[in-house]
Amino acid sequence: MPEDDLEPENYSIDDMMDRLRTRGGGPRDGEAKLVTREDGTQVYKMRKRKRRSVQPKKEKEKRDRRMKVAQVVGAVGLVAGAGLTLLGSMIYLNTPGYHQKVEARIRQWTGGEPKLAQLRVSPISVGASAFELQWPETSLLKSLTVNGLRGDLRLPSLAAGVWKGTEMVGGQGGVLTLRQPVGRPPASSTPGGECPFQFRYRSSQFSVLMGGGEKPAASLSSTEAIFDVLDQAATTANLRFEGGTIHSGMWGDFSLEFASLQFDQAGLKVGNIRLSPGLKSEGGEIEIINPTQAFLDLYGAKSDLSIRVHRVPLAALLGPNFGAWMSSEVETPEGGESGTLSYEANSPALISVRIPFRASPSAYTYWKQLPMFAVLGKEIGDSWFQSPHFDLEANGTLVRAGLTGGLDNLNFAARNRLTLKGRLAVDAQGTLDGALEVGMPDPLVNEASAPVRAVFKRREGGYSWATVRLSGTGRQPQDDLQKQLDAAATTATPSAGGIQAVEDAFRELTTPER
Repeated sequence: MPEDDLEPENYSIDDMMDRLRTRGGGPRDGEAKLVTREDGTQVYKMRKRKRRSVQPKKEKEKRDRRMKVAQVVGAVGLVAGAGLTLLGSMIYLNTPGYHQKVEARIRQWTGGEPKLAQLRVSPISVGASAFELQWPETSLLKSLTVNGLRGDLRLPSLAAGVWKGTEMVGGQGGVLTLRQPVGRPPASSTPGGECPFQFRYRSSQFSVLMGGGEKPAASLSSTEAIFDVLDQAATTANLRFEGGTIHSGMWGDFSLEFASLQFDQAGLKVGNIRLSPGLKSEGGEIEIINPTQAFLDLYGAKSDLSIRVHRVPLAALLGPNFGAWMSSEVETPEGGESGTLSYEANSPALISVRIPFRASPSAYTYWKQLPMFAVLGKEIGDSWFQSPHFDLEANGTLVRAGLTGGLDNLNFAARNRLTLKGRLAVDAQGTLDGALEVGMPDPLVNEASAPVRAVFKRREGGYSWATVRLSGTGRQPQDDLQKQLDAAATTATPSAGGIQAVEDAFRELTTPER
């Protein structure tokens, strides 16, 4: 080894500083250094950087890049797969084969023959321009048409082969036609399992026709129909109508407030019906309820429901054939017996009612137009009798079946002037028939003419009574009081009438004319 390479054993301070400066200023990684070899030659020597075999930071960056690439590829694949699935399902759901499958299920669960126009199905919605159902003659239901049908679907339910959604809406209205069934329907078993159509069905501007044809027996128009299936097996359901107008040739017009019908495997029953007379409600209300929850017999036997009225014009309950010569606003007595509404399939009128009533406390009750009122006014000398107002009693029982109607057990009384009791009725042609017991206080009759005293000869309870027969029509009522007075004037002589006739004659001769 050369002597220059030997390091001395002792260093001065200056030598140590020079040595440190020389080492500290040595070449860095990647820089060249001049080196003298043993043979005296000189070369530049490059110091190489030491590299690690594993670099965590770089490895993490590589992993992150690979993960992002995998996520992008997976998302693209998922979207593409969903798109293909959606496209495939859209194609399948709108094939004739699937539509026929839907119709077969409707036929199985409703018993009617379906017809769908422009059916459109997607995984999230369903719609059709029109939906029709036709039932056989053994069914109370004849036909159903709903226009502008649309509804939302829940995707998982569609995958299971069931249509489930919140609501199915018939946005352009519909028509339900009812009829009297012919014979009884064949015994049918309810399809097992879950109903494939589970919605709340609703349609505004809906109409119901009873009897069909150009002039149905009755109709309900401009109502909102709501049909709820109450269980998954569709064994029970509820049909509600809210609002609308009822038109009936036999019963007149009514405004419907609410109606509820229940369907189950045993048949049809009425829940509750509220309506008011006339095309616009004026405060009066008619309520029909089913306290026994009995089913309607649609094939002949009579089915009874309860009916109550509150502040309803008497003329609206009696019908147009009765005329308007009797006016009052009536109600079912509070705490009293309810009336009866009967449905009988074999009856021409179908529906009949029997309603106990009394005049409402605020009602103004009067009769007019009967000829006997003008006769009594002339005989008694009091114009009040020409259109008597009954302020003491006004009650009875209203009876009606279609175009026929009348009053039983009527009792109308005006304080200290007039009382009417009896019955009267009009038939389908408007012919009036009945008999009234007409009573006036004894003092009034005692001061009347001899014919009046002869006709009102029965005395009871401080009143003098006569029986008056009614005839004519509801629009032009007639009675026979004048005929009775005329007959009494020719027959009530002293020779024929006995002591009473003599007393009448003496009173006529000795009493100055009024």
